[in-house]
Amino acid sequence: MYNYPPKVSEKSIWKTLLKLNSDPIAIISQNFQELGNTYTLSSFLVKKRFVFSRDPELFDFVLRKNQKNYEKSAIQTHVLGKYLGKGLLTNTGKNWLKQRRLVQPSFSNKNIELLHQTMIDEINATIESQLKNETIDLYKMTNSLTFNIIARTLFGNSIDYTQILRISDSITEIQKMFIKEVRKPFLMSWYKVSGQLKKHLQLSEEMRAVFREIILKRQSEKGNYHHILQNLLESRYEDTGEPMAMEQLIDEIIILFVAGHETSANTLAFTLFLIENNDHEKQLLVKEIEDLGEDFLALKTLFGNSKTMTIIKESLRLYPPAWIIDRVALADDSFKGFSWEKGTIVEFLLYDMHRNPADWEQPNSFIPERFEESDIKSKPYFPFGNGARHCIGEHFAYMEMILFLRLFYKKYELELETKEMKTIALITLRPVELRGKIVPGSF
Repeated sequence: MYNYPPKVSEKSIWKTLLKLNSDPIAIISQNFQELGNTYTLSSFLVKKRFVFSRDPELFDFVLRKNQKNYEKSAIQTHVLGKYLGKGLLTNTGKNWLKQRRLVQPSFSNKNIELLHQTMIDEINATIESQLKNETIDLYKMTNSLTFNIIARTLFGNSIDYTQILRISDSITEIQKMFIKEVRKPFLMSWYKVSGQLKKHLQLSEEMRAVFREIILKRQSEKGNYHHILQNLLESRYEDTGEPMAMEQLIDEIIILFVAGHETSANTLAFTLFLIENNDHEKQLLVKEIEDLGEDFLALKTLFGNSKTMTIIKESLRLYPPAWIIDRVALADDSFKGFSWEKGTIVEFLLYDMHRNPADWEQPNSFIPERFEESDIKSKPYFPFGNGARHCIGEHFAYMEMILFLRLFYKKYELELETKEMKTIALITLRPVELRGKIVPGSF
């Protein structure tokens, strides 16, 4: 009674399942080449039925036009949720909508732009700390930078560097455990018996205790504060007029840390690599910075189709941190002649959608100018998602990334040692390694 898209053959099922663990983008992409833009993965080896797609029309249908029939899969809502709580990333249904309405005003353009100087201060401090005249791990630098930015913009001076390190270490370890559970669920009994599960749940509780301490401290203080925590503390639900409960507030803060730093860190690392491997674009970026003069960091120059912005957008096209997005059907559904039953998990590979030669000319080339073309809005480009769950941190992310690139290339450039970009697809798409030396600019 269902007309599923073409199915991965039983002959290829083992290869697909094994590579979904080790190199998921490669095997999903290969199946698109063989089976078309949408295909089915199902077998006696797989309990759930999956539909993989790079069709932008189906993506828009599931995430926007018919989004009420879909919710995030248990991978995020349950597996990740048990460590990170029920914040916007892991929540679903009516409770998610209630939280979204409460949290979103804190990320309005006006509120985010109040954090402008805080971002500048953290970027300057990070760059200066890396002027060692030696090779450094550039991804570690961008990761540390964006983590510090989210910490300071969330809490101001209510959080100290020791607490930042503790939280950062906990999140790193929790993510490693999450990946184990997702990629090797058949070892779940071992994770329990060996104590790994208990250990990581305890890390989560310790992290929550740090946040609880910071929130209680802030609530006991008086004064005017321009940071996100203060906005969240002052927010009230429309229906009851009540503030967010402490544990829900902690859930939202954890998600903001996880989602708010790693994606930007990854993009900045990829962007540095792309710039340093394209001298023409680097020269255009430096010229823009010079032409802006004293306004090169001014809010009025940060957005719109600046050269800095088009470089970042093209980096996000080539290396979208949210490389895959899933939804599970709440009821039977159909699209373009295909149909599937309730419980089917639909997986969208944004990485391929952004590089599909049917939609993009020279899809694997770094061409920022494409984002100045008149038809760009018709292209399948979704680095911040789509529909009701479009990322609320988009303005925040663009602002910190633009500020970093302009501050960096105002004075410095890189001597890259990493010659080839290798990626690893975990929760986000990140570089395997990016090494180089920061040197004074020769512009």
